[in-house]
Amino acid sequence: MSGYYQLPMPGQHVQHHAQPVMFRPSRAEDWEPYRDVIAHMYNTMKLKDVMTEMEVNYHFKATEKQYKTQLKKWNLDTKYIKAWEYMAMIQIMREREAQNPPKQTRFILRGRAVDPKDIARFEKRAQKKGVSMDDETLDSNEPVEDLVYRTPSPEPSYSYASSSQYNYSYDSSYDM
Repeated sequence: MSGYYQLPMPGQHVQHHAQPVMFRPSRAEDWEPYRDVIAHMYNTMKLKDVMTEMEVNYHFKATEKQYKTQLKKWNLDTKYIKAWEYMAMIQIMREREAQNPPKQTRFILRGRAVDPKDIARFEKRAQKKGVSMDDETLDSNEPVEDLVYRTPSPEPSYSYASSSQYNYSYDSSYDM
């Protein structure tokens, strides 16, 4: 009956498979040894996935709020576009559209192109939530760091009619 209870037989050595103890950071310096690993993973993964990887592979367990606070301290919270950054882009777009002639605008934020559809989606959601999108609300004197904007290049237009200007003729003297 001792096998049922997994009791060791006399003279048998017992191996304990202890679970590794989870490390829970409580001070800012607790994060420093993991900074490079977290930064590298956060560049290519979602925060939830980083948290899981850190738990499984490094036995490092922290709350989502702790991660977000630390990412902000390290200036790594630049992955997603903030509401105030969208608001600044909308303000710039409106100013350029009001020029004569109106100008289209494309944005690059922190080295990444911002899809115009994302800006339109933000504006639509903000309006549904009742956020005022008038010029007073959008007027911000603080520039957004790492925001570059430009007028997009015109798309090349291909005209197949113009290809008829070339005269192709068949030279039969090469047939032998």
